[in-house]
Amino acid sequence: IPGAPTLGSNSPLCTGNTLSLTASTIVGASYSWTGPNAFTSTLQNPTIAAATTAASGTYSVSVNVSGCGSAASTIAVVVNPTPAAPTAGSNSPLCAGQTINLTASNIAGATYSWTGPNSFTSTTQNPSIPGASTLAAGVYTVRATVAGCTSPNGTVNVVVNPIPASPTLGSNSPICAGQTLSLTASTIAGATYTWTGPSGFTTNTQNPNIVN
Repeated sequence: IPGAPTLGSNSPLCTGNTLSLTASTIVGASYSWTGPNAFTSTLQNPTIAAATTAASGTYSVSVNVSGCGSAASTIAVVVNPTPAAPTAGSNSPLCAGQTINLTASNIAGATYSWTGPNSFTSTTQNPSIPGASTLAAGVYTVRATVAGCTSPNGTVNVVVNPIPASPTLGSNSPICAGQTLSLTASTIAGATYTWTGPSGFTTNTQNPNIVN
């Protein structure tokens, strides 16, 4: 009676990877494998491509030499699920000098890995970048890892707008009471303007006038 073969595998592994089973060599033997999900094989070292969690469980193999069968050997295999991609978010758009707050959806038992513009990396689930410059603008990527299995990428695009230069101001001062005061501000492309001044003066006009 041949001795029972010694078994091995690359377990634990993640869904989508190839499960590799091994049995020690016994001269002249034929092999008979059985396992979860109706698995059977007559190979000495079979593989299961793109394994799912249904491939988890106990595998058994016996050998036969000259019509004499061995006792069965068994091995437990674990196929861990690959986590879904985390949902990434941020407080974008924001202005240069403000804090970027990145968020990733909660996945039980996960560790997180962020990468992004300007050589950004973080292992925090919800990292922040204080005093962000325009170099921090771009696509940030996060992955979650559970039990050694890493998710697809979650991504978020962050916009960091530059602070505009202060406008150059002018007026027709000095003037006499009763005349029209004309205020001017230099043109900055895409800008809106907010003026404040004496006597509760406010306006959103680029070049306002105060009559009388």
